Amino acid sequence: MAKNTQKNRVSLSVIITGLVMMLLFVGLAAFLVSQRENIPTVDEQTAAVRLKNLAELNAENQKILTQYHWVDKNKGVVGIPIDRAMDLVVAQLQANKPHAAGPINPPAAAPAAASPAPSPTAQMPGAHQ
Repeated sequence: MAKNTQKNRVSLSVIITGLVMMLLFVGLAAFLVSQRENIPTVDEQTAAVRLKNLAELNAENQKILTQYHWVDKNKGVVGIPIDRAMDLVVAQLQANKPHAAGPINPPAAAPAAASPAPSPTAQMPGAHQ
């Protein structure tokens, strides 16, 4: 019977050790999962950089479209706001009244080659009198 109680103690200590190890493993796994959510991934960092670049590009384009600016100062080329450019184009198109189309002239007939007119007395080859 001494062997039987010793065998139960070993079994009980193995079970307790196994349960403690499993709890430690589950706790460590839960800790790592919670920490992973707080660490930004490469995709999130790349997306953040791209969104920042896009916002800067949109701001720059909006500035170009809404303000006067030099395109080429040496040549005297100036950029104007898009609204002003559209107003100028509309005014120019309204000032340029279309005219009615005239009749279409057919192409002139090509002049005949200058050759002497055949005399009425000349016979055509192959013709019999």
